[in-house]
Amino acid sequence: MEPYYYDHMTKIEQAAYRAMKNGISSLQTEFAVPYLDSRQLGEIFFRLRLDCPEIFWASGFRLRHYPGSENAEFYPDYLFDKGKVKDHQRAMTARVEKLARPAEGQKEWEKERYIHDLICSSVRYDKLKKAYSHEIIGPLGQGVGVCEGIAKTVKVLCDRLGIWCIIAVSEANPEKNIKYRHAWNVVRTDGKYYHLDATFDNSLGNGREIRYDYFNLSSRQLARDHEPVMYP
Repeated sequence: MEPYYYDHMTKIEQAAYRAMKNGISSLQTEFAVPYLDSRQLGEIFFRLRLDCPEIFWASGFRLRHYPGSENAEFYPDYLFDKGKVKDHQRAMTARVEKLARPAEGQKEWEKERYIHDLICSSVRYDKLKKAYSHEIIGPLGQGVGVCEGIAKTVKVLCDRLGIWCIIAVSEANPEKNIKYRHAWNVVRTDGKYYHLDATFDNSLGNGREIRYDYFNLSSRQLARDHEPVMYP
C-alpha cells in the first residue's frame, strides 16, 4: 500500500487519519479523533479511503464535539452490519488473490496492462451510481462501478502485484458541464510515472473491445480532457 496522501498531511491530520483508520478497521461504532472542523475531517476521511481502498464499508460519518475538548466523537456510517462486513472482507480478499494470480511473475508494465484489460473486459459502468459502485465491492463483487470504484479497484490490484499506484481526483467544473468529480490512477512502471484512466478506456470500448486511449499518458496528454487534480 502506498500511503501517499497520509505522507502529505500535517501531524494533526495524520493523527486524525490514524484514528479513523484504526476505528473503522476494527468496526467501531464510535471513537475519538483529534478535533478539526468537519470540512477538514471530511477531506481526511476521503483521502484515507484513497490510500486504503480495501476499506470499502465506510461511506460517511457524523461528529459530536463538546466545547473545550481536544477530541471529537466520530460516528462512521457503514454500508453493512459487522457480520456482513467480515463476510465481504473475506470475499474481496479471495477475489483479489484469484484475479492477481495470473499476473504474478510478469513485468511491471505487463501487470499494469493485465489490470487495465481486466477492468475493461469485466466491469460495466454503473450509471445508477449505487453506493457500492464507489467502492471496490462494486467492480470486484458486482461487476459494476463508477470511476471512483474502478480507480480503487485498480489500486487494490496494483498494491497486490507490487506496482506503485495512487488514486488521482479532479473536481467538478460546471462551466464546462462537468458535474462530478473524476478519479483515475497514477502508476509507476519501469521507474516512470504515468496516468492510467481505466474508466475512460472502459467507456470507449463499451464492453466490445479493449481500448488504450488512456493507458500510460503524460500529464500534458491527460490535461487535454481532464480537469486539474484536487490534491497535487
